[in-house]
Amino acid sequence: MNKQAMVTTIVITMIFAFMIGFYAYFVAVDSQKILNNTYNRRIDENASKVVRGTIYSRSKKKLAYTDTKGTEKDFSDDTREYPYGKTFAHAIGITTHGKYGLEKMCNYDLLSSQTSVMQKIINDFSNTTETGCDVYTTLSVSTQKAAYNSLEGYKGAVFVMNPDTGAILSMASRPSYDPYTIDDIWDDLVKDSSDSRLVNRATQGKYIPGSIFKIVTTLEYIRENKNYNDFEYYCNGKAAFKGFSIKCFDGTSHYSEDLKDSFAHSCNSAFSSIGNELNIPKFRKTANKLLFNQPLPLEMDYNESVFPLTKKSTQFDITQTSIGQGKTTVSPAHMAMIASAVANNGILMKPYVVDYIENSSGNTIKMAEQEEYKRLMSKSEAKILQEYMAAVCEYGTAKTFRYSDYKAYGKTGTAEVDKKDNVNSWFVGYAKKGKKRIAIAVVLENMPQGSNSATNCAKEVFDAYFK
Repeated sequence: MNKQAMVTTIVITMIFAFMIGFYAYFVAVDSQKILNNTYNRRIDENASKVVRGTIYSRSKKKLAYTDTKGTEKDFSDDTREYPYGKTFAHAIGITTHGKYGLEKMCNYDLLSSQTSVMQKIINDFSNTTETGCDVYTTLSVSTQKAAYNSLEGYKGAVFVMNPDTGAILSMASRPSYDPYTIDDIWDDLVKDSSDSRLVNRATQGKYIPGSIFKIVTTLEYIRENKNYNDFEYYCNGKAAFKGFSIKCFDGTSHYSEDLKDSFAHSCNSAFSSIGNELNIPKFRKTANKLLFNQPLPLEMDYNESVFPLTKKSTQFDITQTSIGQGKTTVSPAHMAMIASAVANNGILMKPYVVDYIENSSGNTIKMAEQEEYKRLMSKSEAKILQEYMAAVCEYGTAKTFRYSDYKAYGKTGTAEVDKKDNVNSWFVGYAKKGKKRIAIAVVLENMPQGSNSATNCAKEVFDAYFK
């Protein structure tokens, strides 16, 4: 073979290898995104020929199903029923005016029978209705109800997951809407931007974290200071810096504190001072490892969390970020993942909401695998945070858990959102009783300063779950 022919052969071989590799990657990674894309009309054409499958809870209660009203060959007039209405609206989603939630995420499976060719031929000849696959989720009806009801009267969200498996038990968001009446209320939903009722705040919310971010600040301080147990700070209610000062809530003086007490009392003065001692590039690296500025392991629509500090950040930006203010933003889903990793000795199990999928013949065609997603921190670091989060619930800002019949761990937060003393109230943590554990993140919007309403919401969910 002459040189020119050899070069041509190698180039063509490389092109084919690249094409094969790209095709394999597409099938394994991107194919489901294309199939479930709301603009993919080819799949939606099945709606006139296939009865859309049913979505079930973990206890096999119907969360969404199709009431067949169409003719034997056209099911486009079928009605989609949502037995739990507003309670599951954001998690389950809708199928008209675009698709959302699980209706979007599992669109291909719900509109595909995925039976054998022979079975399809038999169905055709016997005039048997073709039915899409059924989706069995990890969502708990009782936990979702408790989460949704705990938000009554507020705007906010709750995200609950099992730290041992990664199973998502609840994602509640308010204000909500009734998916059954979506055609009648659609125009009002689109016009009313103040309530953002279509937004799943549990995964898509972009909130200032407030003091729940002190989990990240504490972790970085521990990493940079092996003698963290020697930390001492005297709080007189305010920390002064050049040109500005940081106050504790109501100017409360916490007096002499170690690191655990500063965490338990959520001392802004101590943590703003801690922030100014940290190595910012290392701080950013820790935040990134905790999935800030990174994609989250969620198949549903979500917004990434933002950690803004760089080498060029000012002292004001650093102090603000260290106590969870400034330009940092998070979602409840992300913070529940961090709490889950703390509970699981540093390991985040990959969150999942679809347990398994069955075709119309009753055969399981897909099943979730419980798998480790990433180690967010070492086991020893997680143990320290567990101890500190327990202190919050024993004698700190969430001591309302002190007399519960389960063990609670958490961090509260009040993120300032305006100059009228309104805040976003937060609780992030987990609880355990025997072998049962759940991790949670709760946020309530525009609450009065000093409100512990998010803590009360979390307690309602924990109480319901452990009963």
